[in-house]
Amino acid sequence: MSSFNPAEQLVKMDNKIVAALEKISEVFRVLLWCEAKKNNISPTQLQLLVFIKYHGSGNQSRVASMAREFNLTKATISDSVKVLEQKGLVRRIENDADSRSFNFSLTPRGEELTRRIENFSLPLDNAIAGLSGSQKEYLFCSILDLIYRLNRQGIISTQRMCYN
Repeated sequence: MSSFNPAEQLVKMDNKIVAALEKISEVFRVLLWCEAKKNNISPTQLQLLVFIKYHGSGNQSRVASMAREFNLTKATISDSVKVLEQKGLVRRIENDADSRSFNFSLTPRGEELTRRIENFSLPLDNAIAGLSGSQKEYLFCSILDLIYRLNRQGIISTQRMCYN
């Protein structure tokens, strides 16, 4: 049976959890879309701007690294970055070690836009802030365990986080 069958959700906790996670995913998607649309960029472009802001140094802002991070193809990342370049929001930085590879950084215009959009998740942040310390700890540990299990199944890539 499907986790999205309401009759199954009434009797199976696993199905209730999957449905609840889907609702949280929907909240994230809606917040991302709304902020991106307000600023005439795509949700992927928004995520890339925020990622480049906080991971622009080193090799993390290369196309291949960002493709792994967001579980997207290099072509998708390249297309998104090309549009951000055309809009004057990011610039290429030549990689001294490999002339075929580029890192990316925000332009001053990109920095200003990213400052305005990076808190798109504020409603979710505020909802989490309302939880008690022990609720946050339990939720965090449960989410990390779920991420670990999904990673072991090959569904998501390794994330830059740990149990500590």
